Amino acid sequence: MSPFHWINDNHSWKQMDKVGHVFGAYFSATATSAVFRYSGYSRKKSALLGSVFSLAFQMPIEYFDGKSRAWGASSGDMIANATGTLAAGLQNWFWGKPRIPIRVTFHKSSYAHYRPNMLGSSVAERILKDYNGQTYWIDLNPERIRMRPNFWPRWLGLNLGYGAEGMLGGDDNIWKGSDGKVYDYSYIKRYRQYYLGPSISLGYLKNHPNKAVRVLAHITDKIRLPLPVIEYNGNKQWVFHPLYW
Repeated sequence: MSPFHWINDNHSWKQMDKVGHVFGAYFSATATSAVFRYSGYSRKKSALLGSVFSLAFQMPIEYFDGKSRAWGASSGDMIANATGTLAAGLQNWFWGKPRIPIRVTFHKSSYAHYRPNMLGSSVAERILKDYNGQTYWIDLNPERIRMRPNFWPRWLGLNLGYGAEGMLGGDDNIWKGSDGKVYDYSYIKRYRQYYLGPSISLGYLKNHPNKAVRVLAHITDKIRLPLPVIEYNGNKQWVFHPLYW
């Protein structure tokens, strides 16, 4: 332990860790708000309590990071936590549930084997630690937010995604290992990725008489299905993915 101190890590990991904080706080606030609503609290009170609990869960983590010699409290993390909480809280306050959800998907990247102690040596570890394999999404569905033009299919939405690749460390791809050897992979380019693609949501069929249709409606309303996307990245390249998860 050390005296409480701050660090500025806002430039690290191409901000993927900050987006991860946004998602974590959003998910926490959404889940706890749903629990309070299920317990009989009003829509607005559930949204408020869920937001308070989300922030109360995140703040001690930053405090203990600030007391750690290896880390430090991050203002960027705190802003991201507040952003995710606010994104969930406002939707729960006005709508009683998220209608513009934030989601995350993961695919196995080709970078973790370079530095398994940092990026994970197993699939479970890589899901949490390898930012190269994570993609964060905002799902915009006109039907869900009651702004659908007449010509727009009820089930069709748009996914906006963000990711990054080529990252073997927070700031660069050079590090000193426990064996004292310097590992230099600076030739691997670090770059951001922006995605645009369709999304499918059949949530409006949740009360359908057919059970299979109801199950499908719930699934498509909660997760992002593998679908085609267009990627624009920091290498100034356009890439089409027939199926992207």
